[in-house]
Amino acid sequence: MSKLRNSFFSKLIVILLLVNIPVVIGMLIFFFQSMSSLKVNAIESIQQNQSELMKTVESDIDYVKQQLFKISNMSDWNELNTSSPGGIHYNGISAINRFRERFQNTMDTSRIFSDVWANIPSANRRFSAKNGLEDFNAEEDNKIRSFYHDYKRVVEWEGRLFIASKSGYLEDVGVNIAAEIDMKKLWQLVETRKSFANEEIIFVFHGNEETYLYNTASELARNLVQSNFAIKNKDLPHNLLIQTSSSLGDFTTYSLVPTDSVYSFLESFYVSMFFVLFCTVAAIVAYFLVVGRLIKRPIRILIDGFKQVEKGDFSTRLERKGNDEISYLYQNFNTMSVKLSDLITENYIKEIYAQRAIYQQLQSQINPHFLYNSFYVLHHMIKEGDNENAEEFSISLSQYYKFLTKNSRSDVLLQEELLHTEVYMNIMKKRYGSRVSIDVHYEDPAILQVEVPRLILQPFVENIFKYGIGYKREILQVVLSIRQVDQELIIRISDNGKGIEDDILEKFKKELLLPDAPSDSAIFNINKRLKIKFGTDYGVSVTNAASGGCQVEIKIPYSSQDTETRGVEACIE
Repeated sequence: MSKLRNSFFSKLIVILLLVNIPVVIGMLIFFFQSMSSLKVNAIESIQQNQSELMKTVESDIDYVKQQLFKISNMSDWNELNTSSPGGIHYNGISAINRFRERFQNTMDTSRIFSDVWANIPSANRRFSAKNGLEDFNAEEDNKIRSFYHDYKRVVEWEGRLFIASKSGYLEDVGVNIAAEIDMKKLWQLVETRKSFANEEIIFVFHGNEETYLYNTASELARNLVQSNFAIKNKDLPHNLLIQTSSSLGDFTTYSLVPTDSVYSFLESFYVSMFFVLFCTVAAIVAYFLVVGRLIKRPIRILIDGFKQVEKGDFSTRLERKGNDEISYLYQNFNTMSVKLSDLITENYIKEIYAQRAIYQQLQSQINPHFLYNSFYVLHHMIKEGDNENAEEFSISLSQYYKFLTKNSRSDVLLQEELLHTEVYMNIMKKRYGSRVSIDVHYEDPAILQVEVPRLILQPFVENIFKYGIGYKREILQVVLSIRQVDQELIIRISDNGKGIEDDILEKFKKELLLPDAPSDSAIFNINKRLKIKFGTDYGVSVTNAASGGCQVEIKIPYSSQDTETRGVEACIE
């Protein structure tokens, strides 16, 4: 029985895998796509919150600037400008109260400003919505006035942020109006725009000085600020870095979000998904085990039973409890074994008789052929007057035929077969002299004690002389090598003649495989004998040798006869 390459069980496994693998792959693809989609959505959500934060801050700053513009154009400033350093008169006090009321209204409607004030150098006073009348701060007044020409919406001085642009204000040397941003209010506003609990936000003002708002306890945020944001997103493992700038680019928001925060709310979903995936794989493994027990093992037992029958053991019987399809196959196998045993017992001896008759007939066709060739060679020696060689030739010829007729055994030792071939070579050397050379190679002398069929070497050497000697003007070299490969005996005969033409060689190879190949050639006769005796796996093969001549390879079992055949032949004799 040939080796099973694709078992039924393997096909079941392949079908199951073809059904389940796409499901598993689909789940994995869904997993990675959802992760990617979630990341994109998270980034879009953060960017949206940042944009809303930018709009809120910008709108609040623009609103306060508009209010300051309106306040700067109030006519009440004239009352204050006429004040002296000694004090502010009654009308000036009334004007200040009206200004403070407008300042307070601006403060109440603003989300990020902490104070609005005005410096009055002529009265050496400063009044604000938060603290009322205060002493005039000349240094502050000069510093804020120095920022007028920077055209910045927000400027920084001593850690404080101001609206200090003169754009839209009445440039009056006697009055200086400013508004201060409350860092706490701004940070509280920034905190309300977080998309995730673990999100870190850095708010940056790009004024006359860079001003940063961030959680100083965050090492990652601190490193970003210290590196002036030279660190790129790829340098932040397990974090996302998203930024949004204001319309004028004068302030920027950065958000640092750990990726585990982005995917945290999907953890339970993915735990469930991986549990389903694990159950699917477990189900596949369980299916393999169950199918192996229910199908693969009984089929393997049946296959082993067929192998035993193939080896000739017809006493093999299979037992199985139950009444299923496998039991039916076992019962029919047992019935088949009994019938085969009966048929073999009835026909085996008859087949041996028939094969033996064919074997003897094929062997007898070789002997006359060589006799005719020998007489032809002897005729030429006598005709040429070479009586001494003719005498030695006759002695060698008698030794040759003594080997053929000394007994009726179909098998001889390889040593005897080799000596018989060397006798033939001596005969041919008498005819051709130094033009003939033969080399015999074998590694282990014990190999010569193996039994082989009679006359399987000499006919091939004879063909070499028949077809090769006329072609070679120099020495005709015949090489005979013998070796054992596992449990097979390989005999190779090669020469340095002209070889066989390719079309004829292909024809030989095809005819050697046919059961009814021509029987008038030594190659086909010996090939038939070996296949009848040992089986179709053995016989003769013909190729062209590397040396340029023909090469014949004979393959037979290392033991010439198996025990069973020898016993049957003994019974027949």
